[in-house]
Formats: sequence, structure tokens, C-alpha cells
Amino acid sequence: MSSKHIARPTNSIGSFLVDAAWFSFKLTFGLASLATVWTTAILKNGALWATDTEEEKRELATAQGKHWSLDREPLSGFKHAFFKTRLGTSLHYVINADNGASTPKNIAVFIHGFPDSFLLWRHILQSPELQHDYVLIAVDLPGYGGSDSLPSYGPYEMLEAITEFILGIREQYLHTESKAVVVTHDWGALVGARLASEASELADQWIITSGMIPLLAQSNAIAQFTLAKQMIHTWVRSPFNLRLLKTAAAALGPVRSQFRRSFYIFCFHLPWPFTNLLATFGNYWFLRVMHNLGKGTRRRNEDKLFGHLDAKEAGEAMAMSTGPGIQQLNESEFGAMKYGESVRRRVRDRGMSEKVKIYRDGLFNRRWEKSLETTAALFEIATSSTPHSSASSAPLLSGQLKGCLKAPTTFMLGERDPAFDRRLALDNVKDYLVGGSQVVLIKGAGHWLPLEPAGRRILEKTVLWALSKELGSENVSTPFASMNEVTVVVET
Repeated sequence: MSSKHIARPTNSIGSFLVDAAWFSFKLTFGLASLATVWTTAILKNGALWATDTEEEKRELATAQGKHWSLDREPLSGFKHAFFKTRLGTSLHYVINADNGASTPKNIAVFIHGFPDSFLLWRHILQSPELQHDYVLIAVDLPGYGGSDSLPSYGPYEMLEAITEFILGIREQYLHTESKAVVVTHDWGALVGARLASEASELADQWIITSGMIPLLAQSNAIAQFTLAKQMIHTWVRSPFNLRLLKTAAAALGPVRSQFRRSFYIFCFHLPWPFTNLLATFGNYWFLRVMHNLGKGTRRRNEDKLFGHLDAKEAGEAMAMSTGPGIQQLNESEFGAMKYGESVRRRVRDRGMSEKVKIYRDGLFNRRWEKSLETTAALFEIATSSTPHSSASSAPLLSGQLKGCLKAPTTFMLGERDPAFDRRLALDNVKDYLVGGSQVVLIKGAGHWLPLEPAGRRILEKTVLWALSKELGSENVSTPFASMNEVTVVVET
């Protein structure tokens, strides 16, 4: 028997052992994280006995009626709308333009992340300057807000749906002399990074906030593992050189830091019945912590993880995450508009069991096999007679790295963002950008830039700059030099 045939079962066994070890680690780390969080929440915050007060219930009902009733403006100057994909998924969005509007205007599409909805962008959408001069559109991701759920939330299902939505918006509202900007946050940022890499024709400028470029983060993590492995191999030959072990431990520092920051992701990957436990226990304790962080990062002298929000603010925040309530669903049909049945099914646990699936189905880095319809539509944009900046931007490297962004992008992180290790997120980031791109840190800001006062001021100015600069003008000066709250990390 040849060595070729002998190697196959060996490789198979090796692969099985690696998979088994990784599964065991995920299970152990996830359960330990869940137990730690549960204990902390109960002992420090009494989460096990938490209930909504009558005032909080009233404020939530008021906020849901205000923002999710289809017969009202969700925000001043906006209206509800639905887009149906070719596979029948209904995506809910809000827009400040009439369907029959013919005046050429630049458009901005806003895409939120976990566990939010279009309401994440409410402060920026209400900017008088933006609302008056541009078409503003904020969509609910599938499985969130008022959009239908999906059978799976992998790359094909999610990226196809959002791509088809943006294509539909372009066809309806984008004129030849106009431009499109896509603004994203959190999981929306990961979707945006993948689209800016794999479907960059969709927009002339991408603004990616509070996220990672998936393959950059993966590459940085592999590099740190490789360095640590080399140090350990060298140490085996020189066991008295303890500096090698210290160097190996230091190399793994960013990876360990990211694991600590991502503990909740391991909780969401636990098998049933633990999958949804973190998201729902203690009267949605974890959700309330995130809402609290949306008001700004916690001060050092505070004992509790949350408590900033008054009843009205808490109701508004919960309406953002929960989506329409039973009353809006019972009264949902308004003209030709109606929330889908899958939205109704999510009411029982405020949609959390559906929202956590975005972490489980490989959207971060699994391959996206585009449909023929998507491929053809992107090709048509790329070969249009009026080249947009994304088509004319040359990559900084002659050989493009896999996963690099192929359109001008402004990448924004809060200086105190608790979700990401900055070394994994930003090391070598210049290699993944094209000309006309920037990477900036917002001083003192956390993760929810569209909600935090400092973050949303900077973000509003950035969106305004991206929409107002001339089409195809990559070398125009950026607004960041005059912003005291901003540190420019990279500018190409």
C-alpha cells in the first residue's frame, strides 16, 4: 500500500482530534463564562429576581408604539417601508424620501448590529443637515427589528439578502450623478467589511464602526500563534532561556485578550438548552448591560454594571432591541405593509433566540458563494459608463490580500471599545485598505458609537463629509485633523 493511501486516515484522525479539542475548549470556556456571569449578575445586581417595573412597561409600550406602528412616522420626517427579496424575505427599513422623488441626491444606507435595529441610528438620522440634503435609509437585519427571520444566518443567506436590498435601493434612488455611502456598526460592520471586500461595487464609500475586518483579525491571530510556537520550539532546545517563554506568552497576549472580550460569543455557541441563557436570564440582564453601555463606558467608581438609564431611556433602548410588540403586530397591516409571521414568533423572548444565531452560522469568515443574479448585478455596476470611486481605487499592494477592502473605507473604533483587542483589529490594517481610506480612534468612546454622545457627533460629521465630497474624489481632505476627539491611526 502506498504512503499516499496510508496518510489519509492519519490526517483524518488528526483533524478529528483537533476538532474534538476545539469543541471541548469551546464547551468548557462557554460554560465557565456563563457560570461566572450568572454568579456575578445575581450577587452584584440581583438579576435573578429582576422584573420590569410598571413604569418601565409603560415606557416600553410607548416607545414601541412610537417607533414600530406602521401608521406613524418612526422618526420625524421618516416612514416605514418593506423590501422583499427574490427568495421572499421581507426586510423592514425606514426612509426619509418619497418613492416618487426625482431630485438627484446622494444616499446613505445604515446597517446596525447585535442586538439592535434601525433605531440604533436615530440620533444621526435626525440630523437636520443630513435629513434635508440626502436620502437616509436604515434597514433591519434579517431576524432583527421588523425584518423576517431566516432559516440560517450564514454568508450566503445574510450577504445575499443585504446585497439585494442595497441593489434595490440603488435602482430606486441612486441617479447617475449621485453616490452611495454605506454606514455600519458591530455585526453590521462585519457584514459591511465583507461586502466592501467581496461586493465593493455596492457603494462609493464605506464607513465601518465598532467592528473588525474578519480575515485581517484572523491573520493577526495566526501570526501571534506562529510566533509563540516558534518561541516554544526554540525554548525546548534551550530550556534555561526563560525569556523565550515570556516572549511566547507575550505573543499570545492579544489572543488571550480577545478570548476574554469574546466570552459571550462562547456562551452563544453552547448547545441547547444553554444557547439562549445568557441573552435572556435575569429579565434580559445582558441586554440591559449593553443598553447601559450605549450611554457611555462605565465609570470606575460605579459598583453596578448598569443603572444609568432612567425608565424612559430604558424603554427606548429596549424598543430598539425588541422590535414591534404584540399591539403593533396585531395592528401591523397598513396599506400594503405588514410585519411577517416570523416577527410575531420572536416576541416571546424579545427576539433573542433568533438574534444570537448570527454568531453561530459562520457569517464571520465562511465562504460566500454569490448567486448568478448578484454576480451579474455587481458586474453591471462595475462596467457602468460612470465609474464610481470604488471601481477606480487601486489597492495599496499589487497583490491583493484575501479579505482586503476594495473601496474607500473609513474604519472607526472607540478608544475604550470593550469588544475588540486593538492589536488584532488594527495591526497591519493598512495592507487591507485602498487609497482614500482612513482608520481612526475616537478618544474616550466605547462600542456604541451611534449612541454615545462623543461617538455620534464624530460619526455624524463623518457621514456628512462622505456624502458631501464629490464623486470619485479620493484625495479630498478629511475632517479628522480638526477633531480633538479623534486620533488618526492610518490614512491612505
